[in-house]
Amino acid sequence: MNQGYSSRGEMGPEVTAAATFVSRLLRTRGFLSEHQLHDFRDCLQQSLSEHYQNHWFPDRPQKGSGYRCIRMNHEMDPIIGRAAGRIGFTSDQLFALLPRELTLWVDPFEVSYRIGEDGSICVLYEAEAPAPAAAPSPDPTQNCKNQFLIGGRTSPPKNYLMTVSS
Repeated sequence: MNQGYSSRGEMGPEVTAAATFVSRLLRTRGFLSEHQLHDFRDCLQQSLSEHYQNHWFPDRPQKGSGYRCIRMNHEMDPIIGRAAGRIGFTSDQLFALLPRELTLWVDPFEVSYRIGEDGSICVLYEAEAPAPAAAPSPDPTQNCKNQFLIGGRTSPPKNYLMTVSS
């Protein structure tokens, strides 16, 4: 069994990686105190855990990937907006500090992100999934993130580099 997973398929490492990443994006803007960032990260972790509670399938990581996708495309993602409200910020205040286009995929054993519509997809967290017991190979097109890759691009990718450490 992988570190960080119980027999129920806990999502701790992935949710922590996602919340830490968004908090670090906010930190680069310098408008929030360390206390506010810490509170926001904790609230976002709690919100993500609650939201994903019945949509987390370590035995089939692609299942529910669209539901677990955090997406900001000129509008604030409601999960991040709720976490902002829990620390006394409006969605608009927090949205002004984040990239206008951000996609974050939080799946069992992998968390990845893309900034901008044509940005490169970067992996924040990756763990080895336990070997399935004679399960059929998953269809790679069923993963929400892979839909973006398969759909093709209308312009060359822009490279963004964000380093996240725990």
